Amino acid sequence: MLKKIASNTFAQLVAKFVGAGLTFLTTALIIRLSGTTIFGELTKSLALVAIGFTIIDFGLNAVVVRNFGKDGNLSQNFRELLLTRLLLSVVVVIGINLLIQFLSGGYTGEIKSVFWIGSLAIIFQGVFTSCNAVFQSRENYWKSTIAIILGTTLGAGLTYYYTLHSPTLAHFLEANTVGYFVMALTSLLLTRIPLFKTGKTLSNVLVLFRSALPLGAILLASVVASKIDTIIMGIYRTSSEVGEYGFAYRIFDVILVLPAFIMNAVYPRLVKENIEKSLKLIKRISVFMFVSGVLIAIVSYYISPLILLIRPNLLLSVASLRVLVLSLPLFFLTAPLMWQQISLHQEKKLLKIYLIAALINGSLNFIFTPTYGAISAAIVTGITELFIYLALLYSGKFNSTKPLNNPISLLNLDPKL
Repeated sequence: MLKKIASNTFAQLVAKFVGAGLTFLTTALIIRLSGTTIFGELTKSLALVAIGFTIIDFGLNAVVVRNFGKDGNLSQNFRELLLTRLLLSVVVVIGINLLIQFLSGGYTGEIKSVFWIGSLAIIFQGVFTSCNAVFQSRENYWKSTIAIILGTTLGAGLTYYYTLHSPTLAHFLEANTVGYFVMALTSLLLTRIPLFKTGKTLSNVLVLFRSALPLGAILLASVVASKIDTIIMGIYRTSSEVGEYGFAYRIFDVILVLPAFIMNAVYPRLVKENIEKSLKLIKRISVFMFVSGVLIAIVSYYISPLILLIRPNLLLSVASLRVLVLSLPLFFLTAPLMWQQISLHQEKKLLKIYLIAALINGSLNFIFTPTYGAISAAIVTGITELFIYLALLYSGKFNSTKPLNNPISLLNLDPKL
């Protein structure tokens, strides 16, 4: 079991190493040759796209992976998942393009006029994410890795070309969207599942959407808590400062894929094992996560000045990254605690925690970030994650005993609720 988890985690790390490496290189090139201002404009746009990504995720994969194990009809469940997500993606793209028109300050007319190009990536991300449910259920992340590498390579290549010949916001958004299109198409082909077959696909879309509603709300609250600082900075602070903070956060995001990837590999095991074995697995993973988080935080803190090799005046990026990495152990610990609660069908408790976290994060950022900028946003990120960790820890004390006392009542719960 552990070998399989390690293999799937390694597959995701390979994809992220190649993808993040290429993205980092093109990002560094944009900042070095085009400056932090245009990267700040790009960061503002991609922050909204990232919110779109989370909305269309909506926890659908977690629900469908559980269903795969119950009825075994993988092809039909996948078609229902894909159609649900495509419909949701179209609605989200329209909604976000309307939303950006009402944002003021740093969201200039230029950003608003070309944002639609970048927003199309939401649809392609929806296809890729749906295919990932198949790869996750089959415990074969190497196919996902192939799709990511191909898409990211093409996207990075286009970004590199535009940086040298025509560095505009529209072109950078176009390169990003094309990369996601290739990633979606490749993953769709690798599933080898026929898409056009008769069945009750359309009638089950609403059922699936309603089943995933609690998880979708949790993920949305989570991403709002992580992206609201960039949106607020985009309104009240300069594009250059947004660019420097965005660069630091992009590095921080790369580090955070480790706990996410580990839990992606662990989750199918959590839903298949009995309650006692699942809790033991979570404890073992949590120890590894904490040690990893501490070590990576220490290393990241001391090597952060290497950012200055890209551009000597990126002092704010260095300072922001150093503040962000101090909270890494918390992020590494909250990942297993969150997915433990999802595996135990405690979505309603999670929703309350992440809604409160989003309110705390948004309130603190509205109060401090317009005045104090990037460093304030980085500190608020750590405070928010501390609250999430303590809340999950407190909630887990009750969940860790109830399932063991009466496991049958828990296992008979509707997995869609």
